[in-house]
Amino acid sequence: MKNWIYLGFVFIFSACTKDVGKNPALAYNDLSLLDSCLNTNYYYYKNDPVTFLSGTSGAHGTMKLRFNSIANKALGADGKLPAGATFPEGSFVVKDIYSGTSLNLYAYMYKKSGTWIWGEIKPNKEIVYSVNKNPGLCVNCHNQSGNRNLVVSFKFH
Repeated sequence: MKNWIYLGFVFIFSACTKDVGKNPALAYNDLSLLDSCLNTNYYYYKNDPVTFLSGTSGAHGTMKLRFNSIANKALGADGKLPAGATFPEGSFVVKDIYSGTSLNLYAYMYKKSGTWIWGEIKPNKEIVYSVNKNPGLCVNCHNQSGNRNLVVSFKFH
């Protein structure tokens, strides 16, 4: 009986613990970040989930812009990051890119270790721009005049 109680305790204890932190890089791969894009606990730009923003000024196209709660706390009353400010660690900015009314791409930025991780992925899990690629292409565009911590949308909308 004593062995059954001990085995039951070990089973319950091991079943209730998670294998956390063994490979933290797994949380920052393309498919994991797609899961983050699919999260519905985001704040839309200027609290407007309905309006499509024109994509004529950028490379991505017609979009809706969303922020996780960490990034959202950095935004000012006008819905924009104040000039000269930076997004805190863990900020996640997602552009939902549309063709007509159909969502066809997520373009995202995730702030980790003081720098941005960039990626583009389709809802069907097709990777368009992997987080493992050199981010130079993204940074070159996002570094243009008027950006706020490499977010360019504030300049146009």
